[in-house]
Amino acid sequence: MSDNDLQLLSQIREFNTLHEFMNDEQLDRALSLVVKLIMKPDVPSSKAPALIVELQALSTKFAIAAATYATIESGPARSDAAHRKNLYFSTKEALNKLVDSLKYSAKANINGMD
Repeated sequence: MSDNDLQLLSQIREFNTLHEFMNDEQLDRALSLVVKLIMKPDVPSSKAPALIVELQALSTKFAIAAATYATIESGPARSDAAHRKNLYFSTKEALNKLVDSLKYSAKANINGMD
């Protein structure tokens, strides 16, 4: 097994931990899409727009959830609410970066810059 395979398995285990802790179907969907992109990073230009919109919508949902946990449902530093807030903020940021890279990739593919 290669180092990349071991890293992917480790991420999947971490994603399962997130699934169990967060209990959020949209987070599960985002993690599923990330795993699919890790396994097959070449997204056809025809499928990129729908994927970009879905990931950006999920990111927006996570931003709202993070803000909710930062304000309305805030808790002490090591509480579940604090952990959820941080996980939502981190996921939002990561998805935004992923969306940016997908936009760039789709644009490069359309312009024939493969």
